[in-house]
Amino acid sequence: MPRVIGGIKKKAEIPGPSLKTRPILARVKKSLFSSIEPKLKGAYFLDLYAGTGACGIEALSKGASYCVFVERDREQAKKIREVLKRLKMDNARVITANVFSLKLKDSFDIIFLGPPYRDFLVNKTLYLIDKKAMLKDDGMLIAQHHKKEKIEEKIGSFVLERQKSFGETMLSFYVKSGVWDNSFSQSSRNFFIIL
Repeated sequence: MPRVIGGIKKKAEIPGPSLKTRPILARVKKSLFSSIEPKLKGAYFLDLYAGTGACGIEALSKGASYCVFVERDREQAKKIREVLKRLKMDNARVITANVFSLKLKDSFDIIFLGPPYRDFLVNKTLYLIDKKAMLKDDGMLIAQHHKKEKIEEKIGSFVLERQKSFGETMLSFYVKSGVWDNSFSQSSRNFFIIL
C-alpha cells in the first residue's frame, strides 16, 4: 500500500492504483519533493493526470496551502476524494475531467503532470498550461515522462531548467523564461542527473 512519505500526514496510506493507472515510484516521489520543498510552504499546487493523487496529497502534507487534482477516471477521482476526507484535507478540490477540457481560473505555484507514458502528452499539455496562464510567473512545472518521449527545451514561455533520470522514468523541471528562483544555484541550470 503506497504511503505519504513526509509532512504532517507522514505514513498515511493511499489506496493503490487501478490497472489503468501507473503510480509514481517511491524513489521518484522522494526526489521530486526534495527538489521542490523550498517552494512548497503555502503553495498552490496542481496535480494533473492525478491517478492515485499521491503527489498532490504529498504536497498538502508537506505544507502546500491548496491543491487541485485533475483525473478523468471517475473511480480514481472518487478514491482521491475519499482519501482527502479520511485525512481531513479540506483545502483541496478534485476535478473529474480530461486535462484538455479544463476551465480553471486559478494560477499555481507548482504544477505536476504525469500523463500516461504511451500517449506522449507532455509537450501538448505544457502548451495548454502556457496558453491558459495556469503557472504563476515565479512558479515551477514538473513533468514525469518516459525517457523516450522527446520533450521540447522551450515551450511557449517555459524553458527546461533541468532533468532527473530514474531508469526509464524522467522528471523534467520547467520555469518561465527570464525567471530564476534563487533557491537553486545558477550552476545547476540545464544539468542532467542520473539516480
